Amino acid sequence: MMLRYCSSILWLAWTLALAPPAAADHWLVERAAGSDLVVLAQLEQIDYDYKRDLPIGGQAWFRPLIRYKTEGANSEILIVAEQGLKDNDCYFPRTLPWDEKPRYLLFLIERTGRGTDRTDNGQTNGHPDGCAIEILVDSSGRYAARWPQPGFGVEHGRSDPALRARVEEMTFQGPFARIEAGDLLAHQRRARAERDFMEIDGTDLVPTRGISRSASCAR
Repeated sequence: MMLRYCSSILWLAWTLALAPPAAADHWLVERAAGSDLVVLAQLEQIDYDYKRDLPIGGQAWFRPLIRYKTEGANSEILIVAEQGLKDNDCYFPRTLPWDEKPRYLLFLIERTGRGTDRTDNGQTNGHPDGCAIEILVDSSGRYAARWPQPGFGVEHGRSDPALRARVEEMTFQGPFARIEAGDLLAHQRRARAERDFMEIDGTDLVPTRGISRSASCAR
């Protein structure tokens, strides 16, 4: 196994391990430890089968940006496979060809040679407890995890004191910097904006909180 460090620490999951003792057993630290790959990556394309407009199987291609934890040879492309529907499935959204592609912090499992089950050999799958945290870019060009968000688990991380302690007010740019919410009624948009620390701009919701990564590591 090879670990790669940026500014001598691993961002987000690993910074929690360097926090006060109460954070050492944080679920993000455990998830990173239980993953074969932890990588900041940009979505390139998806190829899913759909049923009633929901993905039910297929693959997503990613371009790694920063590798925090890797096993074996490094590839210029990561292919993440998923099959079926489950509580923590690992599917990614459709994007338009001309849009800038979204970025994620990925927690992945390499299936090759694991136990006696050979059906998934050669595949990379998402961690069964959750595979991705949405990563945005702030106005200074730093990577940051939007907070709150589904990738942070129960209540989208709102009730997690270790995460809340690292939240900053931010202005974002690029993918996920605005969330189209035209399908919500006005009072529903207001309620979500208040709950998730967002601003309202027309029918869009604008995230304003995140957990930043060291500026010296951004690329």
